[in-house]
Amino acid sequence: MSGKGIPQSKLIGMQVYDPDCLFIGTVKEIGIVPGEGTITLYISTKAGSTIEVEWGDVKTVGDIILLSKKVEIPQPTVAAAPAAQPAPAAAAPAAGQPPAPLCPKCGKPGTWIPQYKRYYCYTCKQYI
Repeated sequence: MSGKGIPQSKLIGMQVYDPDCLFIGTVKEIGIVPGEGTITLYISTKAGSTIEVEWGDVKTVGDIILLSKKVEIPQPTVAAAPAAQPAPAAAAPAAGQPPAPLCPKCGKPGTWIPQYKRYYCYTCKQYI
């Protein structure tokens, strides 16, 4: 019995799909379990986590890797998000200028640009 081997360099970076053709992730590494000689694929999932899939769970390899059974994709643990930074305030108009007008498109206050003597909306990237 002579099978055709698949080079590691071909497997790394391949996209992996479950039996329902749903994208799981991309192969990042290949591992060998000591004492058993079994091969595992380390897959970086679409959720940002890494999972191990045994080579025995691979159904076929072509342009993609198709698994023979569904796998559980763990959601990565999210560290406490830092406090939201307040949006920068619109630059105060020079003395004698009226309060900053609101952008007619997004409703945010404009920023006074002294060089052009006009208000600018950084959200819409246009002068008001």
